[in-house]
Amino acid sequence: MNRSLAKITALVSALAVACLFAQQPQESPTAGRIFGSALPAAAEEVLSLQQKVEAAVVSGDAAFAETVLSSDFHFRHGDGWTRGEKTGGIEDDRSAFLKRIAGKEYLVHDLDQPRIEMHGDVAITWGRYVSLFMPKNGNPDIPASLTSIWFERVWAKRDGRWQWLSHRTVWGPHPSPAGVDSTRVLPAQVAGYVPGLPEAKAPPESFKPESKEAAEMLALDETFAAAVVAGDQAFFESNTSNDFLMWHGDIWTRGGQSPLIDTRQSFAERVRSQQYLAWHFDSVKVEMHGDVAITYGRYTASLRGSKPDRAWFAVWFERIYHKRDGRWMFLSQRTVHGASYGPSRESVSEK
Repeated sequence: MNRSLAKITALVSALAVACLFAQQPQESPTAGRIFGSALPAAAEEVLSLQQKVEAAVVSGDAAFAETVLSSDFHFRHGDGWTRGEKTGGIEDDRSAFLKRIAGKEYLVHDLDQPRIEMHGDVAITWGRYVSLFMPKNGNPDIPASLTSIWFERVWAKRDGRWQWLSHRTVWGPHPSPAGVDSTRVLPAQVAGYVPGLPEAKAPPESFKPESKEAAEMLALDETFAAAVVAGDQAFFESNTSNDFLMWHGDIWTRGGQSPLIDTRQSFAERVRSQQYLAWHFDSVKVEMHGDVAITYGRYTASLRGSKPDRAWFAVWFERIYHKRDGRWMFLSQRTVHGASYGPSRESVSEK
């Protein structure tokens, strides 16, 4: 296939996805899609800004993107990190992503009704976008194709403006002809959904923190785990935000609704009743953005009253912290892979 034919293929695909999205019923930008703090105006502001960024990515408007991307912006491509994989998954910093935008490497970047979780001056958006990636130095014999990418992003309001801090792909990219993702979990499929697939195969690791602040965050994760196991409800409540949310299960990474979302109050009750018998972290890394920190990795845990064949489970997670009045507050945790179950800690230690 020559370069001209590849471009024609790309344009036809782009038109197909444009038609698909045009046919979808329109709704208010935030209708039924805000979680956390009840801040609809702020949520709509972030969602609107996100749409503008996607438009800038396609048009090559790097000047606009520069006003939105934080100086320590980080973009993680590919979902391998959710299973502890070391290969694949390109990581862009601010300059690298701006270079992609200026080079017009994306012909399509269409958001599919993303959702948002508000925590005051920190926002988390997640959902799916359809992408048509066609870098100028790509192989002209490989036709461009649409892919579906599920993501989680973190935003922070600084000096009166929302800044985009982080993007992590949580599922994908996957081929999506005409923008249709065959891996998406539809409502009728929820009951039969099995989390933790494809199964991870990653031995536990320890990573040296890149800064004093990163070491502080790793220690805080461990302190939270110890408090949960010890039933220290006072510590948990004093170090979590009022709008804290904990998303169990990875079905949300495929477009499904999480079967269980704990609030600060409901998880505090788990702590009080010492529901967790053990909680051990491994393979944890930290992504620092000034007064916002993201920790991600795996933990293995055991719950009181579990069946013998499901006595232990492994979870790959992403956590968001925000420093307020000199103290780190735990805002949100999401399972990005799992839970994966087994009869012993050893049986799930690599899952």
